[in-house]
Amino acid sequence: MKQIKSELMILGINPILILAFLVVVFTLIAIFAGEMLNLSLIGFEVIFPFIAAIFIGEWGKIKADDNYDMIAAQGKSLISWVLYRSVTVFATVTFFVVLCMAIVFHIRSEIPLQEMILIYLSPAFMLSTLTVLCNLIFTHEHVSTLVCGMIWLLAMLSKSMLRYPMTEYIYLFIRYSGDRNGIWLINKSVIIAICAVIWTGICLVYGKKNR
Repeated sequence: MKQIKSELMILGINPILILAFLVVVFTLIAIFAGEMLNLSLIGFEVIFPFIAAIFIGEWGKIKADDNYDMIAAQGKSLISWVLYRSVTVFATVTFFVVLCMAIVFHIRSEIPLQEMILIYLSPAFMLSTLTVLCNLIFTHEHVSTLVCGMIWLLAMLSKSMLRYPMTEYIYLFIRYSGDRNGIWLINKSVIIAICAVIWTGICLVYGKKNR
């Protein structure tokens, strides 16, 4: 808890204010948007996972952190610092996302609340994991956000690829794309498994020695 409190202090008030503003914006959209817009799908499977990755990139800095050399020199490994910082930022974003989900569900009741959580977690986890990986590789600020943004945009533009076999099992926004074969739960499980493999590799590399 001490480390988490420390990371929250480093995180500061700006991300909290931005997230609170986003909740207000989504509340207004939920109230005034027409029935043609399925806010639950586009908001929590497409938009908020990207926002989570942006926050990881901008406030979960690792090699771009000014104190990186000192932390790397003093610690036995980087993995605990990487985990604490990444989890703190991700959990902060997710708290506000769930709050927003509850509001949207109360106003629009498009899909069950637990389903919103499920469709949010896998793309958010994948994009955030890729952003953490970029944070471990690049020393310049904003590069991880740029890379994540390109991946997000390519995923949005590659919707037509779903006509090819097996693609739908790894497509990030399967519910938003229509899920014609009803395999979204399998899709989410596969994406989470891929994230677990990536994190296992990160832990193996950065858990032994500083890089």
